[in-house]
Amino acid sequence: MQLLDIPFNDRRRRYLMFHTRDLPERLALSQTTTTAAFEAVGSSHFFVSQDGRILAKVVPDKFSKTLEPFKWLTRDYLEKRWLGQSDARKEYLSMRILKQAGLRTPRFHGWGLSLNPLNRNASLLLMERVSGATTAGDVFDQLPRPQQKSFLDKFSKEVAQLARAGFVHRDLHFNNLLIDEQGDFTWVDAHVRPLPRQTAKRWRLLEDSLTPNKLRGHDNLKEVSNRLHHYLDQFDGDLSQDSR
Repeated sequence: MQLLDIPFNDRRRRYLMFHTRDLPERLALSQTTTTAAFEAVGSSHFFVSQDGRILAKVVPDKFSKTLEPFKWLTRDYLEKRWLGQSDARKEYLSMRILKQAGLRTPRFHGWGLSLNPLNRNASLLLMERVSGATTAGDVFDQLPRPQQKSFLDKFSKEVAQLARAGFVHRDLHFNNLLIDEQGDFTWVDAHVRPLPRQTAKRWRLLEDSLTPNKLRGHDNLKEVSNRLHHYLDQFDGDLSQDSR
């Protein structure tokens, strides 16, 4: 644990950091065209270190201190900052689960939180900036249908791999992934939850994680669902057959 004073576009903010590793002697963060592309597909703010090695993800408070003071105090300030329920900590733990399940994730450089009530950007996650990779959703949209099906097969296989480890992604969509020139996925956004013990409930939760909006259409949803049934045929005593 350490206290870091970090410049964000030349504006300094102080964070209490945990699990830090391989940080530069003086960490300074700024926004670029690359971070703007990340922000276009999400609600978080992104920054890059001066040496280009580290990508910082900042999650602002959900509630307004002026418009909803009670919710801000109880949820954003007390629960997330003082009770350890910050987005950065949850995502750090989720990424460790993905890695233990055998999925590729960026290398992490630490997570932190700001105890300053005047700083709305309370949650900070520092991770490796993956070079030579593109948001998987952008790649998927450019692929011809046969290659899209190959993409969906690989995507389904990794979702099944996480399920075998006992977890499901809470926000499953292609923009949570980067894809490199070799076609390998890197999971860059993860919030997971444990699967129930009962077989039927497990499959219901997996199905509920698939939506046509996030998977870019009903055809893709059906494709992923069918492939999940295929890959999970030995999961918990043939999960797919029990649920039909």
